[in-house]
Amino acid sequence: MTYSIWRNNLNKSYVTRGRHIRFLLAFFLCVFAILTSQAQTDTSIQISVDSVSLKKTPVQANTVFYRRFSSEQLFATALKKKSFTTPYCIVSITDTLGGVSRKRSGVVFANKLIIPFQYDSITAAAKDEFICTEYLAGRRFFSRNVVIHNARTKKIVSIRASAIQYISGSLYVVHVRGKKMLYNSTAQKFSAQLDTYTFIDTLFILTSVAEEHKLLHTDCSSFISSPFKELIHSNDSVYNAVLFNEWDIYKNTGEKIFSKLNCDSLQIAAGHGWNIYRNDSMFFRNYSSFYYENIVKPFVPVGTNHCAAVIDKFDYDTMKMRINFDTIFHQSDYLYLYRKVGKYGYCDTIGNVKIAHQYDTITDWHDNMAAIRMKNKWGYVTKREQMTVQPYYTKALPFANGAAAVYDGKKWMFINKDGKNINSVSYDSIKQTVSGKWYVHNKGLTGLCDIDGREIIPPMYQYLLDTQADVLVYKTEGLYGLIAKDRTIICKPVYDQFIYDSTNNCLLLKHIIQTPLLFVMPKQ
Repeated sequence: MTYSIWRNNLNKSYVTRGRHIRFLLAFFLCVFAILTSQAQTDTSIQISVDSVSLKKTPVQANTVFYRRFSSEQLFATALKKKSFTTPYCIVSITDTLGGVSRKRSGVVFANKLIIPFQYDSITAAAKDEFICTEYLAGRRFFSRNVVIHNARTKKIVSIRASAIQYISGSLYVVHVRGKKMLYNSTAQKFSAQLDTYTFIDTLFILTSVAEEHKLLHTDCSSFISSPFKELIHSNDSVYNAVLFNEWDIYKNTGEKIFSKLNCDSLQIAAGHGWNIYRNDSMFFRNYSSFYYENIVKPFVPVGTNHCAAVIDKFDYDTMKMRINFDTIFHQSDYLYLYRKVGKYGYCDTIGNVKIAHQYDTITDWHDNMAAIRMKNKWGYVTKREQMTVQPYYTKALPFANGAAAVYDGKKWMFINKDGKNINSVSYDSIKQTVSGKWYVHNKGLTGLCDIDGREIIPPMYQYLLDTQADVLVYKTEGLYGLIAKDRTIICKPVYDQFIYDSTNNCLLLKHIIQTPLLFVMPKQ
């Protein structure tokens, strides 16, 4: 009897516990159904979205909200109820089409759809701007197109980008066909291609491509457009950019054959070409496309190409008998220089005196003129012994093309055979060029005179180079340029270094200074 009562009580407890479990299960099912129904009615989730942040990049937050709906009908109901109270709201609709799940995104502003549901995903970027992505599928291709959509101006920046990443302000990183560049939406500027980038004091962006750097403003305009090796930070506001060199190569006719050849150094190679060096090693060897043929005879200084004439004994005895000289030196222009009682003169080959021995010194004949010295002063005589230029000068150089350079102890000048100053100007110093022209110097500046003493370019440049052509290299304010003999500027002074390649008859000119460029960052 006792066992039966215990058995009945146990069965009653199992029944009661089962009822409790069923009740709890039913309760949870009801709660789940209510939550599911409420989620289907409005599955909105408010999320504060911070713009994507890159390494070492200050990012400004652009707060928007996301809301997700399972159908267009639910979204239309929410829009009708004016439930979008935030400034911007990115709306996503996830539904099925033909049994395939799909997601479409748009943007709502002030309860109005301003970006339609034509994109697969949308991300907040700069103020009023959104990064919109759409996937394009075809029979044989699948691609992604990313654009920047300005919700206020309705402008769409579409350059068939595969990815766009927002940095800060109005700055983006854009990937197009495997290339990466920066884009500033306010300035509407793209930077050049880059591999990496770094912000410098939030004012500049340091970009790099193949170990070469450039410095940009945040609006993507160039601050240092020429590539440089490295950026050295000395303090809070001062940087040094170690620059590469950019060379232009001209023929001495002024024709440019290479433009902005980028390298550390350029050296003239054996033969007709140049060795180009970068990072302390040879980068490549470049051969010129032409060969130089020198058809102009090099200038030979006067007075060095004369040798003693051979005089037979009969002629020597005849001249000695007629003149009774001390000795005969050499022949110059079919006349013999002789000395008698310490003075010098000229006679012909049979002993007839042409220039009497009355000068302390007399030079060879040049342009039918000989320089004579009397009482430590120099003048000139003709073969008829006419002293057309009186002994007045401290130094006198030989005549050529009717002109001679003379020095009066203070200034140099060019005179004609009558002793008149050709240019009506005088110079501090002169020097003959390889082509026979004359460099003339005044007050530290250089000019050029022709072989006849006519002034081609007045002394107004720090440097001039005569390359036996119609084009000259000049230097002013520390920079080199090209000028024609008629004073026409062929190339403005934009080069800081110059090499003359006489083998190829080329002018090698470098753009950028070799020493680091020092620049100061403005304080904010």
